[in-house]
Amino acid sequence: MLLWIVKEGEKVGPFEDYLLREMIRTGEVEKETRVWHEGAEGWLPAGDISILAGEFVEKEVLPPPLPMIVTMPPFLAWRRFGARIFDYFLYQLILVSILRASGFDVFRDSPTQGSSWLIMGVLIPAILMEAALVSSIGFTPGKWLMSLRVETHLGHRLSTSLALIRTMRVWVLGMGMMHPILMVLGHSVTLWFGLKKGAPLWDLHSGFRVLGAVVNPGRVILYWVLLAALIAGFFAVMWPEIGPEIMEALAEVVRKQAEASK
Repeated sequence: MLLWIVKEGEKVGPFEDYLLREMIRTGEVEKETRVWHEGAEGWLPAGDISILAGEFVEKEVLPPPLPMIVTMPPFLAWRRFGARIFDYFLYQLILVSILRASGFDVFRDSPTQGSSWLIMGVLIPAILMEAALVSSIGFTPGKWLMSLRVETHLGHRLSTSLALIRTMRVWVLGMGMMHPILMVLGHSVTLWFGLKKGAPLWDLHSGFRVLGAVVNPGRVILYWVLLAALIAGFFAVMWPEIGPEIMEALAEVVRKQAEASK
């Protein structure tokens, strides 16, 4: 729409309506400034022109929102480490049970020594299981025993996608993709970063936090009993594979001691 205005007693224009609105915002055109456009009954105040009237409505000025202050809970390093170790042994027991039942030679075809596809085949089920637990109930078996839960800084449970992203970072950065050396390195860096910054990398910059309730003595005892059971179960499942080697090594030690005593 083309409009004309009266400025200092002179007719000025035409202006496109968007240009005139900009002139109103800059103060060049006021509410009482006379405006005319084709079809108008005469020169009308700018405030009475429908296409311009909205520019003169006083807009409520609100202060900007307060900055979000994120307070990280205590790192709870050893409880988190204990929960992670429990979950690791639990998954190891599930994994070796499935592999042994399938006739897979665990030591000979170790995923840490195999192809990248084999490593991914081992890690993906672990990532999916942990992400499903965190998104649905907020904790894993190990975290439940240590009275820990994962949530956002707003106190909400993680969505499936967020839980999946967090779990992938944990298993890559913290667990080192189950490689023993990378696992030690990842846990060391995580411990240092957590004690220094209050949270590991996958929580600090992602809006997640791990909260811990008080752990009663009964739950601590239950943790150690179940962890011992997991480790015993692991060796029981693996005994057909590692048992002969262990017995052979013991027999060799006995033989050498017998020869030395002669």
